[in-house]
Amino acid sequence: MKLAINGQQLARTHVLSRILDVLDRLEVTAIELWPWNIPGKGKGKEDEQRYEKRDVEGAADLLRQRGITCACVTLGFRAAPFCFASGGARNYTAALMGAVDAATTLGAAVVNTYSVGIPLSLWAAAARPAAEYARAKGVVITLENEAHDESGLPEQVAAAVESVDSVGLGTEYDPCNYYHAGIEPFPHAYTTIRRHIRYVHLKGGCEYHPGRPGIRKGYPMRDTNRDFISYVPLPDAAFNVEAMIRALHRDGYAGWLTLEPHVSGANLFKYYRREVPYVQKLLAGLPHPRRNC
Repeated sequence: MKLAINGQQLARTHVLSRILDVLDRLEVTAIELWPWNIPGKGKGKEDEQRYEKRDVEGAADLLRQRGITCACVTLGFRAAPFCFASGGARNYTAALMGAVDAATTLGAAVVNTYSVGIPLSLWAAAARPAAEYARAKGVVITLENEAHDESGLPEQVAAAVESVDSVGLGTEYDPCNYYHAGIEPFPHAYTTIRRHIRYVHLKGGCEYHPGRPGIRKGYPMRDTNRDFISYVPLPDAAFNVEAMIRALHRDGYAGWLTLEPHVSGANLFKYYRREVPYVQKLLAGLPHPRRNC
């Protein structure tokens, strides 16, 4: 497995060249790119979520110059609802294909996306032709689980991926988002989607309790018996990060573990300074695969 950093949060204050400076300081050599990490000529809200009008080749050149790998290309969080609203399922399919083209130019093997309230049956039907397009280009599209729609339930995610039945489509595994949805991230969610996992996000979460030091209040929990999620450094998460990483390794996952702490400003760098060495140490301690003599 390999470590990467998500460019989403850093894009609030940093252009791509400065984000790569941050990666250099952290000694991380891979990034997940979002549309707003790349300059573009689009003007509308939908264009902001997509790649077709962005200088993808320029970004690819910059990454090559700096020795940084593109781990993943992510469509904007609201790409699906915007595309469905403006042009329907075919428009969303086109956006996914545009992201696959961007991934190919950037050298990434993963395109990550969200359903964000679109019924997963409709989402899967629109994703099916894009998945075949991705398969032909050696790319996989992954559906990220989010807390407050159908993708927050691992059984529904597995069913959607299986309905497409293409090696060009899998799921992204975000244990914190399953926790946010009131689902046990590990072992339940992991076991349910295990054979479909093609990409992994890591961030720390726990229940928010006012007055507890060192935690950051987030969005409401899907489980109404609890109040809000709180975002904490990965080593302090309420779920077993170390067991998850061991299970991924045991089950043959060799892809990216991408850090995406959901904090901003100076806190973002505080979290990275704890999380990067924490995950690097976990990876270094994994057993080597056995070889037949």
